Amino acid sequence: MSDLICELVKEDDPFLRETPEEFNFDNPQVDSEKLVDQLFANMIHHNGVGLSANQIGIPVRVFAMATDDENGIVVFNPEIIEWSDETTYIKEGCLSFPGLYVAIERAQSIFAKFKFFDGEEQGASFTDMSARIFQHESEHMDGDIFTDNVSGFKLKSAMKKRKQYLRKLKKN
Repeated sequence: MSDLICELVKEDDPFLRETPEEFNFDNPQVDSEKLVDQLFANMIHHNGVGLSANQIGIPVRVFAMATDDENGIVVFNPEIIEWSDETTYIKEGCLSFPGLYVAIERAQSIFAKFKFFDGEEQGASFTDMSARIFQHESEHMDGDIFTDNVSGFKLKSAMKKRKQYLRKLKKN
């Protein structure tokens, strides 16, 4: 296994609730290029479409995500500036919550500011699945998790389905 691959921080770890600090380009907490490689490697290894640095134990405001052009992107210090009024309600999961899928309402499109690994500032619009992933991963930057947006009843139902799914996996 590659030395880039890490164990994921799981749902019951209080580390996920901590707010990661901004990435400091003047005095980097970690090597930014290595972090890009590490996030992509782990996102692919764990079959995800998005992964925040704090999900692999690195407390900085950085995440990787799949994009429509198949290249993916790693954003440093992201900030969502605008959300569309139009929303979609789709089931989503999280690598830190294996097997748990719940329907979440999110803005259909967003405009965000962020930096690349070299500190270059960028602004971009994201729509559809890219917007959903960006919003999900941005929540990790605030110590929030996707289940925070779900009613108790829906979460209980999803947890029950997950338990059945995981039980089936163990049998096979």
